[in-house]
Amino acid sequence: MLAPVQERAGFLRFIQIDAADAPHYPDAFERIRSGALHAVVVHKVYDAATMAAVVDRLERHDPPLLKTRFPEKFHAWFYGQNLNLAHPSLANYFGQAALFNDQINELLPAGQGLAARVGGILASLDHGRPFVAAPGPMPDQRYMFTTIRAHLDEGFLPPHFDNEQALRPQYSHLHSIVELHMTSYVLTFSAAEIGGTLDVYNLQCDPESAVPISHDAAGPPDISQLEPASFAIPTGSMIVLDSGRYLHSVSPVGGNHKRWTACSFMSLSRKHEATYCWG
Repeated sequence: MLAPVQERAGFLRFIQIDAADAPHYPDAFERIRSGALHAVVVHKVYDAATMAAVVDRLERHDPPLLKTRFPEKFHAWFYGQNLNLAHPSLANYFGQAALFNDQINELLPAGQGLAARVGGILASLDHGRPFVAAPGPMPDQRYMFTTIRAHLDEGFLPPHFDNEQALRPQYSHLHSIVELHMTSYVLTFSAAEIGGTLDVYNLQCDPESAVPISHDAAGPPDISQLEPASFAIPTGSMIVLDSGRYLHSVSPVGGNHKRWTACSFMSLSRKHEATYCWG
């Protein structure tokens, strides 16, 4: 029996499945792109022991992944280079990406790296279409498949649409090889003790009408009267979200240990032979 479509906060339609059942939902991404579905929560992507071992290594900075930072007020940082925060020229980015992609593959057991395991599940949800690190401007270049995020006590992300990213200069090459509409996944390595929910609001932004609200002098939309569809994604699970179209945020984290996640943004290639991913 297929998982029923659930609704949260009166608007957001989603399904919850186990990773092993992903091949039974080959049209999930098709439904997300059409607007019939807004999210898929996938459980048992990794087991708890594997995630604990990964978090232990991340805390020790093993392997020595590239470390970059969110703006200070967000109380968070990355392993890897978030493309939104990269230099517009992408100088040094692709050299760093090659090493980073190798290191995150080695972070997990053989054959279970993020590109193989998560990418394989995502492909199963899209009729087998490959989900791969986006190719760079030169034949031997690839973008970072993902970034790993550490949110500390009081860490958060403000409301934003992912579709607005395409307006930034860092995206000039990506914009030439992918469709405008973006989705994303968030995989939890270690959940927050308090807060750290992914909150989705019933405000939409189609790719063609995207505006950079995070830099708008008028400020972001007023969400004070909106009930969010909130998701606390447990350790070893992930959510796939229509984050390009729907306004979303991360609620403030509380507690003594970090909220560790991996996140990739994703868009169909222009020829639809693959879905390209980047961090």
